[in-house]
Amino acid sequence: MVKRSITFIIGLILMTIGLVGFMLPIFPGMIPFVVGLVMLSRSSATVRRYLSKLKTMFPRQYEQLHKLKEKFFHDK
Repeated sequence: MVKRSITFIIGLILMTIGLVGFMLPIFPGMIPFVVGLVMLSRSSATVRRYLSKLKTMFPRQYEQLHKLKEKFFHDK
């Protein structure tokens, strides 16, 4: 439970940094946003449902995101 909460909080922080990065021209926001999204998908059913909808809309990008998720956050 604690690990899930920490993952959720770090994911929110990274997504916030990513959103700020989208608005600032000197900071790339895509990387922290995607990493935060992957972390949130580990602890939020709503984010998982959203990502499954993206699977049909953007299959190639979803596959890359899924590989990233499996590489860094696979269950042991």
